[in-house]
Amino acid sequence: MKKKKIRFIVNPKSGGFFGARFSENMVKKNLDLTKFDYDIFHTKFAGHAIKIAQQSLIENIDIIAVVGGDGTQNEVGQVLVGKPMAMASIPTGSGNANARKLKIPIDVAKAIRILNTGKNFKIDACILNGQPFFMTAGIGYDAKVVEQFNKIPFRGVGAYLGGVLSTAFTYKLPTFTIEIDNEKPIETEAFTVLVTSTGQLGYNIEFSHQSILNDGKFEITIVKNFDRTQVPKLVYECFFGDIASQPMIESYRVNKSLKIKTNSIQSIQMDGDFKGKSDHIEVICKKQALNFIVDKDFAL
Repeated sequence: MKKKKIRFIVNPKSGGFFGARFSENMVKKNLDLTKFDYDIFHTKFAGHAIKIAQQSLIENIDIIAVVGGDGTQNEVGQVLVGKPMAMASIPTGSGNANARKLKIPIDVAKAIRILNTGKNFKIDACILNGQPFFMTAGIGYDAKVVEQFNKIPFRGVGAYLGGVLSTAFTYKLPTFTIEIDNEKPIETEAFTVLVTSTGQLGYNIEFSHQSILNDGKFEITIVKNFDRTQVPKLVYECFFGDIASQPMIESYRVNKSLKIKTNSIQSIQMDGDFKGKSDHIEVICKKQALNFIVDKDFAL
């Protein structure tokens, strides 16, 4: 039987000092080399994974295994939307939202071994202003934190919390006009509006428990104004409680389309990476648009 070809695309900066470590020796020890040939490419700049993925399509690679975090997976995934090639996750990032939702171990050796016996599972792709994302996007405060996070030289939950705490007390709330499925718009002040097909922000933080990865629909979560001295309590709820049940959280299901306008220019993040600023976004969903390798026993 002809061997399949796996290409590992490695982001060497993913996760910073605290990220999981990857090496070719780990591939040799854990990948079934009777089934697979492989090669390894390292990214050298932002967007490099896109170029490697595009070349992989030309070369008819069977599987791209992304060794990195959600941002690197986003770069590869946007190339593979609607294509037969499958993507796999070897999570070495900070939040690892996609891996956690798909129950992929946050352990390099175990994640590699899933390739040996795993199965294809199709997940949705949301399209925000023409660009795909696969976990969560945000406009407002959440994206402002990500913008700050991307400027510091180290990663991890501590860095993210530092961004949350340094921004929370000075952030001026914008007014959002939110139109869901062409219904009557919702107008509200809010810290942020999150758009998600998974509910997962990383670190196992979920602002919505209703998200289904492959139903062609998505959710929005509006984080309303609250007493900012309560930020430490809310951080605790994120990691050890249930942030989705807090009174300032409102979630809605989107069946077809979402339009959001703000009264000022706001930061935007997609899959944990800062994507610029705008005063409007439009989002639709492509059902089951990306092939993903998961454990053979994975089920929703």
